[in-house]
This record gives sequence, C-alpha cells and structure tokens, in this order.
Amino acid sequence: MQPSQTISLRTIVVWGALQLSALWDLVTTGLGILLILDRLNLVAISLALIGTLIVVAFNFSTQAIWSRRQRFTVASLPLLGVRLVWLIALLVDLWTSLTCNAWFIGESASDSLALRDLLASLSPGQLIIVVFVTLMTGISPMLMGYLHNRDIDSILH
Repeated sequence: MQPSQTISLRTIVVWGALQLSALWDLVTTGLGILLILDRLNLVAISLALIGTLIVVAFNFSTQAIWSRRQRFTVASLPLLGVRLVWLIALLVDLWTSLTCNAWFIGESASDSLALRDLLASLSPGQLIIVVFVTLMTGISPMLMGYLHNRDIDSILH
C-alpha cells in the first residue's frame, strides 16, 4: 500500500484558479466566435465549438510545441508550420475572448461588434480590467500545460 501524497493548499488554489480561468477562456472564445460570426445556426455553433477546441488544444500544448530547439532546415518545416498555427490560434483566442469580454462589459450604443468599437465603449478602468482578465485567462491553458505533472510548490517556493 502506497502512502497517500499530501497536496498543499497552494497547489489546490493555483490549480483551481487555472481551471476556472481556462474554463472562462473556453466560454469567451466560443461566444466570441459566435459574436464575430453574428449568426446563431448549426454551422456557426459548430464553427465556434471546433474553433474553441482547436484554440485551447494549441494553447494547452504550448510547452510541447516550443520546447524543442531546431535549426531551420527542410526537416524543420513541419514544426515551423505547427508553430505558425499555434501563433494564429493564440491570436484568435485573444481576439475572440477580448471581443466577448468587452461585449459583456461595454454598453455600445451603436450595437457594433467590431472589437475597436467595443473597446471604445469601455471606460479606462473597464478597459484595463477587460484586457487584464483576457490576457490572464488566455494564458491559463498554457500554464496548465506547463505545470502538468510538476510540483507547483517547488516552482512557487
């Protein structure tokens, strides 16, 4: 019989915060895609679901995608392609999540869903909070991927 491994309160808090943050990233990415598509039909919902899963999968896999150093050769083209898709996925994640978060908070009189208009409808304080939360939730799947199977206490201590 193996002795039970104790889990620190710090580990529980960090994992809980990251999981809630990643969940919010999932929600805002999916809803942001739907807002940008400006449709609510089966195709739009399917695109939002698939797009969200792709974004989160690439975000979660950041450590694996960027951990290998490789010189630029013909053999490294597939890895370069994966890294390019990762960058696109990250930009889509930030764009869609920022759009959704700004839409949730903003009171745009023009009913425009353009990110520029949504951000312009926010007060300076709202803008800071929306951008901060979007960035933190956007990197939470990266952090979860990085911290997976690692001792959080030894990293944070």
